[in-house]
This record gives sequence, C-alpha cells and structure tokens, in this order.
Amino acid sequence: MSVRRIILLFVCLFLYVSFAASAQGAVNTGTSKYSVQIDLKQAYIGGLCIIKGDESALTASVVNEFGVSMLTFSYDVNKGKVKIINCIKQLRNPFIKRILKKDFKEVLDIYLTQNETHKLPIKHVNQKHDITYNLIPF
Repeated sequence: MSVRRIILLFVCLFLYVSFAASAQGAVNTGTSKYSVQIDLKQAYIGGLCIIKGDESALTASVVNEFGVSMLTFSYDVNKGKVKIINCIKQLRNPFIKRILKKDFKEVLDIYLTQNETHKLPIKHVNQKHDITYNLIPF
C-alpha cells in the first residue's frame, strides 16, 4: 500500500468514528425538571422528575409532592440500559422493576432525541400494561 492510501484510510476511519459518535447524540449535561404523572389502571404516581446528565449517562429521580423519593435510576447511554438505584417498597417487585426499566428506557430515548433545550413534553404509553407516562417540563 502506498502512503497516500494509508493516509486516506486513516482520514476515512477518523470521519467514520466522528460521525458514529455524533449520531449517538450528546447527552445533555444540564439538569432538566419535569412534572411527572404515571397513570396506572387503578392509581397514579405524580410528582417531580429531575434528570441530570453527563457525557455517558443520565440519572433521574422521581419525587412526590411531599419530597419523598419514589424512584431513582440511571441510564447508560452507551449500553442502552436502565439501572434502578432506589425505589419505594411498593415498586420492589421484580416484575414491576422490569416494566419500569423498559418504559423509562423509552422515555429517556425520547428525552435524548429531543432538541437541545428539552422543553417539549414527553409522553409514552405502555399499551400492554395500560400505563401512561406524562412528563411536562417546567
């Protein structure tokens, strides 16, 4: 191989890596505050959702009107996985945790695909379990 082809190969590789990194989307490094309401079949959970991001992960917490943290979770952007850090006793069932992980992954994917300001409302409906997630920014 000639030197010209090697340089061209490195330039193409550099551009490919750059475009792949930008296609994943940059995580908002600020803090976003949303009013959240999760509608279930027989009840609802309401309160405040605070989402804080860094370069590779998002951390979110859902706090009720009295200031009690109901759910705290993190989302690894690179792996696409949600990890529940803390939740109230009523949500500690493995079945419920699995549903929450899947649904909040969808909610955070919507959050990441929004524009930079994150001022649009987010709505996700889990039709299988009849759960609606509404997040309205402050």
